[in-house]
Amino acid sequence: MRSTLFFAALLLVAALAAVSRGTATLVGDSLNVGVERYLPDALPHWTIVANDRVGRTTDEGIAELEAHRPVLSSHVVVSLGTNDPVDVPGFRADVARVLELIGPSRCVAWATIWRNGKPDDAFNDVLRAAAESNHRVRLVEWAAMVEEHPDWLAGDQLHGNETGYRERARAVAAATRSCTPAVNLTAQ
Repeated sequence: MRSTLFFAALLLVAALAAVSRGTATLVGDSLNVGVERYLPDALPHWTIVANDRVGRTTDEGIAELEAHRPVLSSHVVVSLGTNDPVDVPGFRADVARVLELIGPSRCVAWATIWRNGKPDDAFNDVLRAAAESNHRVRLVEWAAMVEEHPDWLAGDQLHGNETGYRERARAVAAATRSCTPAVNLTAQ
């Protein structure tokens, strides 16, 4: 009888693990706010924890991470840089600090930047260099997506419209699923 209960419990745990895929923590600006409603469909059975704020700069995102708000999960979705002043060395330092605070064991999906009606090539080069040097950083090529589909933008030519945010959420989900975090996240 005991072994039957043990195996039944083991099967239940396995079934629950198969249904629940993971947790994604969002740390970002209004562009992350825009995808929040679409991510549950794009990442079914995932828990989504959002800490996004309209107008957030990378420095403000760093302050949230330094204050441990929220507690980070194994996957972190970052949308920062769009509201920053044009300061490439400063952004490079901020990206390094964000990745340091997130830690090397977590997966990071970071969206490239579109602003002022075009890709921010200088900031996006910083993000590409970070992704090249860190195998747990995945880029969500938002700037390229918008270049190919300008009709995905709202009238302000910065934020997504419904289709744009839905497609961005799908790209975030694909980037998130493409990365496996290190097993030991409790040490961070």
